[in-house]
Amino acid sequence: MGSDIFALFSLIIGVYLIYAAIAGKGKLYENEYLNCPREQYVKGLRILAAISGVLLTVSNLLEYLGVIGYGSPLAIALWAVGFISLIVMMVYSSKKTDRKAAAAGHKTAGAAGKKDYDPLRAAFVFDDDEDVSQKKEK
Repeated sequence: MGSDIFALFSLIIGVYLIYAAIAGKGKLYENEYLNCPREQYVKGLRILAAISGVLLTVSNLLEYLGVIGYGSPLAIALWAVGFISLIVMMVYSSKKTDRKAAAAGHKTAGAAGKKDYDPLRAAFVFDDDEDVSQKKEK
């Protein structure tokens, strides 16, 4: 049962990557600090997403349908190739990111007087009451 859920989850990821490769838009392509033209970045990422998506979809569909056995050498090899293709996508995205510009962009946002973004604070603390009370005091 657990292997079916894992194969189904990987299959969903594969289908999403194929969709993202065809559509060419989505969170996958968001990067404000590129060190190359955006068209080149998107084109490369679309190709890698298509390859990864097909590998993950085919291998996990075969496994989910029982064509290849879970844990068989072929299933493990196909899973490894799909996983490596995801790593290649992450490395590609990392290599195409200008880290200096990203760091400078983060520092200037903090220096402009904006509050630092804290995901825990954003999830659990609502500043609306504070903003309203501060406006009333002024």
